[in-house]
Amino acid sequence: MGEEEEDKFGDDLIKPTSFYSAEHEKTKLNWFCYEAALSFEFEIQHKLGERLKRYGIYEEQIADFSIYLAKQMKGILLQKLSGEIETVYFSYDMVEVYFPKLSDRMVNKMLDAVAKAWDEQLSVCEICPTRCVSEKDVYCTMFDEGPY
Repeated sequence: MGEEEEDKFGDDLIKPTSFYSAEHEKTKLNWFCYEAALSFEFEIQHKLGERLKRYGIYEEQIADFSIYLAKQMKGILLQKLSGEIETVYFSYDMVEVYFPKLSDRMVNKMLDAVAKAWDEQLSVCEICPTRCVSEKDVYCTMFDEGPY
């Protein structure tokens, strides 16, 4: 990552570069995934950050999980858009595979936080003029402009 990218996104643990590796991957759908990862990270950290420390899970691990989860959700969202599945879902496995030592109760709390973040993200998307999901393959200039 270049200095310019570093300056634009500062000390954020989740950076847009986690969602593209080539210029043609700077799509609106990948920007949506970046924003979803930020939402997941914020909600999990805000609601569960202190409790997760007891499991040895800190900000960096939460950020990495949020990136992983957003990428998983991209595939699920594409299945929904193509009609392969009827509803978007969050599975217990998504959390358990990444954090195998969490208790069932904590996995449920993680899923609650993730679902809340997802719903909030979608409510913002409903009124956003960028239309990241409906124009999923269109080049996204926000990767070049920085956060808002």
